[in-house]
Amino acid sequence: MKRLFLISALFPVVSFGIDPSVKALLKLLEEKGVLTAEEVKEVKEASKKKPHLKVKIRLQLRFDFGDIYSEGGELKSRSDLYIRRARLKVSRKWKKIPLGKSVKLNITLEMDKGDRDYDYKRAKKKGSKFEVGVLYAYVDWKLMDEFAIQIGKKKKPFSRVSLSSSSRQLLIERPHSTETAKKWLGDYYGNQIMIHGKIAKGVFRYMIALADGGFIEDKQKAGDSVRSDIKLGNFYAVRLEFSPPRFVEKKKDDTGIGEKNKGSVISLGISYAQNRNFDVDTNKNTNDGYEVQNEKGTVWGADVFGRFFVGPGALTAQAEYVSMKYDKVNKEEKGWYVQAGYIFGVGFGKLEPAFRYESVDYGSSKRKITTLGFNHYIKAHKIKWAYNFLRIDNPGSNPNQSVHQIQAQFYF
Repeated sequence: MKRLFLISALFPVVSFGIDPSVKALLKLLEEKGVLTAEEVKEVKEASKKKPHLKVKIRLQLRFDFGDIYSEGGELKSRSDLYIRRARLKVSRKWKKIPLGKSVKLNITLEMDKGDRDYDYKRAKKKGSKFEVGVLYAYVDWKLMDEFAIQIGKKKKPFSRVSLSSSSRQLLIERPHSTETAKKWLGDYYGNQIMIHGKIAKGVFRYMIALADGGFIEDKQKAGDSVRSDIKLGNFYAVRLEFSPPRFVEKKKDDTGIGEKNKGSVISLGISYAQNRNFDVDTNKNTNDGYEVQNEKGTVWGADVFGRFFVGPGALTAQAEYVSMKYDKVNKEEKGWYVQAGYIFGVGFGKLEPAFRYESVDYGSSKRKITTLGFNHYIKAHKIKWAYNFLRIDNPGSNPNQSVHQIQAQFYF
């Protein structure tokens, strides 16, 4: 089944003018009246042209300072200058294809957190090297607006703020709770087969993903050794979104810029993801076996987003709830956040003051984070910089943190 999906998705990408079997298929489609002679001619002409690749580069420079390091139970003031994100995106979209509306190919390389010295969330020294990795590698075949097939490595469809591009975030960093949720079921950037589409011009949207779930062996929050049963369907995720007519969101953008959107926007979403049939070694000694058999982990959440034009600018508001659970290990976390911003023109670009308040419940303890800051857009999302101040109220006897962040973005 997986092989059939892969062949079906890659088929429209091949060069139609070279493969004799594809020529024979085009001739048959013309004889059956599926394609006209003119359409067949257009396909053949398009196949002779060289692909026009779209290349984009994104660079985010970050400077963290304040209580980002703890030693002996006491906070130490430190500073850290590093490259938060460095990405190269190469994509190509074919619109004139014999079956469907379009095919898109995307390969994105990343070199994130290069030369970072501290993990401010844990207040620990954690060095990161400059390493190149594959962030995305997928083919997306759109048969119609209501139905498309995507195969390859991409984000799994849960959590709005996680699905929104990091280049279009309202605050510099995403919430603690959703960042935790991304690791709960394994690597958030996993290989998958996903069907998706939009109905009634985007009033309803859906995403349904299937994967083998094997990636939970490498990244998971159980805190112990994990062994997966590699079988397609062990991981699945479903996300549904609704926007009222005339308030449809064309592209996720958590800021007031909303480059791809015109007019006010309202979006409501729910998501559910599950990874099952994996074993857990609770005492971290795999020689004596895995004590918990056929474990199941789930992540579900709900979110709401709105962008409205008020006075001289635009007001954005967003809230999200996420819950995570392992059944037999009996571990559970949940969290929520609310955030808002208001964008207006200034003498040089646009300014967007913003804030977020979030709460993370770890079961036996809680963490509360307040973030205040602003975005200064010099040229929309292409050239901008931001400042955030975080007050992190850590659980238990851990000292509270005051963290400052400055980030500049260049995106071309």
